[in-house]
Amino acid sequence: MDTEKKSELTHDAPSLLEGEISHQTTASPPSTNESLIQDAIEAIGMGRYQWQLMASCGFGFIADQMLLVSISLVMPQASKEFAPRYATLLPATQYAGLGVGAIAFGFLADLAGRRLTWQISIFGVSIFTAAGAASPTWAALNVFVVLAAFFGGGNLAIDLTVLAECLPRRWGFLLSSLACLWGLGSAVTGLIAWPLVANFCCPQGATSVTCSKVDNMGWRYLYIIIGVLCLVMSILRSFALGMTESPKWLASQGKRDETVTSVNTISRVNKSTYTMSSFQLHTQQAESSKHLKSVLSMVANLFHGNQQARSMICLIMIWLLVGIAYPVYTVFLTYYLEAHGAQLGDGSLYQTYRDWSVSSAVGMVGPILSAYLVQVPLLGRRHTITLMACGCPICAGAFTTVKNEAQNLALSCMINFFLNAMYGVIYGYTPEIMPDKYRAIGCGLTLACGRVASLSAPFIATWGNVYSSVPIFVCCGLFVAIGVVALALPFEPRDIDGSL
Repeated sequence: MDTEKKSELTHDAPSLLEGEISHQTTASPPSTNESLIQDAIEAIGMGRYQWQLMASCGFGFIADQMLLVSISLVMPQASKEFAPRYATLLPATQYAGLGVGAIAFGFLADLAGRRLTWQISIFGVSIFTAAGAASPTWAALNVFVVLAAFFGGGNLAIDLTVLAECLPRRWGFLLSSLACLWGLGSAVTGLIAWPLVANFCCPQGATSVTCSKVDNMGWRYLYIIIGVLCLVMSILRSFALGMTESPKWLASQGKRDETVTSVNTISRVNKSTYTMSSFQLHTQQAESSKHLKSVLSMVANLFHGNQQARSMICLIMIWLLVGIAYPVYTVFLTYYLEAHGAQLGDGSLYQTYRDWSVSSAVGMVGPILSAYLVQVPLLGRRHTITLMACGCPICAGAFTTVKNEAQNLALSCMINFFLNAMYGVIYGYTPEIMPDKYRAIGCGLTLACGRVASLSAPFIATWGNVYSSVPIFVCCGLFVAIGVVALALPFEPRDIDGSL
């Protein structure tokens, strides 16, 4: 753990509820600017600013899920028209873009600030998703997919960062609850695609000879609509809801006056009487170097101290395991069931999108339950991850016995419930225990590990043995491993801050 976190563990930072200057004694080390800002946020309390920021960050979760879901809807329709050799490798392009974007935007947010990078990220998603609708070839579609994913990957990393830096400690559970919006994003995308696929796409079994562009506009309309929705969310985020630059980032750059202005803006929006003055903050020298050496130093600082290094290693392992297990399981399972004669219904569009909508709605409940469980003292973040991770292999293993439509729908709902619940806690926990100065790149690095690991899924789906149940049970083992690694995490956020 870095020295700033150690100082917070070894003493209670003086309260600034009335805005007084804190008087340090030789008996305790001085508070850092970051801890003083956190005290100010506690004094201001939860209010309109945080709720608006949470809504803006929710847009990022919806946009992320729209990207991930739309690729599975676009891929089979576009492949009829373009006839690529390996159509199922299109998601690999998307995962690569998501991984690179998470790292690039993480670095940019720590070097240049949170606000601008956060605002342009979802705007980039809207532009390149809509542009993908004009793709004349399969190669062009891949280019637009990777560009949209690049901005999408960066967006989610910064969403977590900006919200974590402005929440009072006891409201940290909201970071986990945001994942419920994945279900909303999935359901909205499916409902939009339903009439478009039914009425404006080539029929099943069509080939590039019989499927022309004019007969296959449905997936293009879907991308245009998603692009427009993301543009609306981008405009609302930038102009209607808005945000001030993160005061913790400003403090890390030695910008005392800007830091005070940011804190007082949050107070004013929340209609709080709290006011911060620049003399409450220590003089702090900003890091002058912003070249490659500085970038490498930022990564190294994520592993500074035994406990911080241990938490980073555990988080990277968790994201790698999740990145492999979830997509391999979801991509491979359908092929396995069909190969073993499971009767999953008539395969009609009605059944497909009905099941999609139902399982997405159930998936929204998981993160809400997790947000409650992380506040239970005996569970907290780590044990909640373990609990939900253990539910995943039970449902995944049971899925191999599915023989009819009802069983398929029931277990689809349960696996969505446990997966989203587990994902929500992991996403919320990740920014909470990052060092303040390097939170964006820390989030970006860990999320990128999961995205890069997910590159394995399209290749396994393309060349895997659909008759073997081994990949499914390997995924079950990976889910169990996630639960075990979660128990090895060194601390809860309350161990750092003193309270949930």
